[in-house]
Amino acid sequence: MSAQHLPAAPEELELTATLAVLEAAVGDARLALRRLHRELGEQRAVKAELDLRTCALDALTTCIAIVDIRLPQRPFVFLNQAFAAMLGGAPDTLLGASYDRLPLAAGSEDASAAMREAMANGREWRGEMRMCRSDGSEYWVGMTLTPVHGADDALSHYVAIGADITARLEADRRKQELQERLLAEMKERERMAIELRLAQKLESVGRLAAGVAHEINTPIQYVGDSIHFLRAAAADCETLIRQYRSAIDALAGGAAAAPVLEAVRAAEAQADLAFLAEEVPKAFERTLDGVDRVAGIVRAMKEFAHPDPTEQSPADINHAIETTLTVARNEYKYVASVHTDLGSLPAVTCNIGEINQVLLNLLVNAAHAIEAARRPVGEGRIEIATRSDGAHAVVAVRDNGCGIAPEHLDHIFDPFFTTKEVGKGTGQGLAIARSIVVDKHGGDIQVRSVPGEGTEFTLRLPVGGCARREAA
Repeated sequence: MSAQHLPAAPEELELTATLAVLEAAVGDARLALRRLHRELGEQRAVKAELDLRTCALDALTTCIAIVDIRLPQRPFVFLNQAFAAMLGGAPDTLLGASYDRLPLAAGSEDASAAMREAMANGREWRGEMRMCRSDGSEYWVGMTLTPVHGADDALSHYVAIGADITARLEADRRKQELQERLLAEMKERERMAIELRLAQKLESVGRLAAGVAHEINTPIQYVGDSIHFLRAAAADCETLIRQYRSAIDALAGGAAAAPVLEAVRAAEAQADLAFLAEEVPKAFERTLDGVDRVAGIVRAMKEFAHPDPTEQSPADINHAIETTLTVARNEYKYVASVHTDLGSLPAVTCNIGEINQVLLNLLVNAAHAIEAARRPVGEGRIEIATRSDGAHAVVAVRDNGCGIAPEHLDHIFDPFFTTKEVGKGTGQGLAIARSIVVDKHGGDIQVRSVPGEGTEFTLRLPVGGCARREAA
């Protein structure tokens, strides 16, 4: 047997077996080291991710905290920097502190009780509460508490998300105050606008008062003259009646008829019975006409002077134009003739007193423009036309006055703007006219003017009224 085929010694076999075991152990150790290295890497990655998330939460301006609801004291187990700063501390010093010991200010008892009751029953809670800082100052916090359930579906934590809302509440308070002040100013402005319109109407009526008095004076003179004539005629008739009675008594007493009849004829001639028979009916007619004219002027004035109703109602625009012409006659009769072309119009839902005021302003302005143009007597002309245009009633007032300069056209509706001489106008008429037609009635007012030739104002009023127009 050769040497190379000799059996190994027992010591050699044992050494070989030991080496094999050691090699296997080293392999296992290497695998364990690799596994441990991998687990440590994973833990470092998880820790880095957690650190990143924590840093991200700390970077938020939103206040976030987590409360462990399983422990009786309900401690904070996480607070980001914003939440800790809101409470006046640092996250490390507040971790483990009880959520129930938030520094609430007086007056937050109801909110605190509602919050605790919601947490006890596992419900979400939203609310606002007032809290105290370490320096004693108070601030408002808006808070939302959201329940978190674990793997076993048992309630384990609450996430609190909050914010210091003191600045927002103060801004809301100031905004509310501003809105209330603005509303009060709007009401005051509306009150002043109403008073201004009324003052302008009274100014117009006052300006027209002398002319109206003159207009009333003429028919009153007719009435007075006719009454004086009728009184004299009545006295003559009374004398004649006494003569008739005396004649009857004389004839009944047996007096001769001829002298009695002669006396009656003389009395009739004295009274001029034929003249009375012809003129007395005319005197009554003149008296009734004069009374009707005065009554018409008074009615027209009453429509202008009487306070306007606040609600709009159907009205006859053509009748309003006729009324305006009656009231303003003394303003235009010496400078212009008026020509009307009043078409068929439906009843227009409006405040007719305010529309009367607009028409009066336009008519008086037209008369003043013709007067300023110094037209020869008989050449001044004012034309008023109306027509229906679908859902609108259109009123056009034209004159052949001095016209309006182009540079003034953009300003004629501005308050207090006027080109008239002192004492002729305040610059409120057209501004109020536009406010009435556009703002209060949902209509439109346009002007077209050529200097030296004349001006035309066109009003468009919705037939159904402003409210129905807006609803449509």
